[in-house]
Amino acid sequence: MTVQIRKGTLEDIGAIQDIAVKSWHDTYEQIIPRDVQDRFLDMFYNLETLKTRVAATPFAVLEQDDDVIGFANFIELEKRKSELAAFYLLPGVQNKGFGTMLLDEGIKLFALPLPLFVNVELENKNAIAFYKARGFVEWDKFDEDFYGHKLETVRLQLIQHVEEEV
Repeated sequence: MTVQIRKGTLEDIGAIQDIAVKSWHDTYEQIIPRDVQDRFLDMFYNLETLKTRVAATPFAVLEQDDDVIGFANFIELEKRKSELAAFYLLPGVQNKGFGTMLLDEGIKLFALPLPLFVNVELENKNAIAFYKARGFVEWDKFDEDFYGHKLETVRLQLIQHVEEEV
């Protein structure tokens, strides 16, 4: 099994779109109604929007045996901060260490400034546990209107990146 993390390219758009849809439907099935999920996915993961995002912002993709199985989209913010705008793995490859690899390598690959922020829905307990286990701490909590659906969101931040030994 060959696993690698590399910079995402325009050729990865189809795989990124597929991973986003499958991951969202799996993760948010009991949290966000399907029609709300689909409106979000149609808006931010359509092919034209993805072309723009991949060309303009850092994407790291995780490949296993030449198949893209996960991706991370980072954004550099003002004043030496960054944000993890999207971070998804195919449902069948979660909880196998790939997420940690993707996060660690993505931070290094793009030399991202810290702190690194990420927003997570409060009910997404698995994601919150994942980030906290990697050194993220709660920075803020707020309610948001997500396409007409009320969400409670936690904003986490990573101040110091410490790679785990593999």
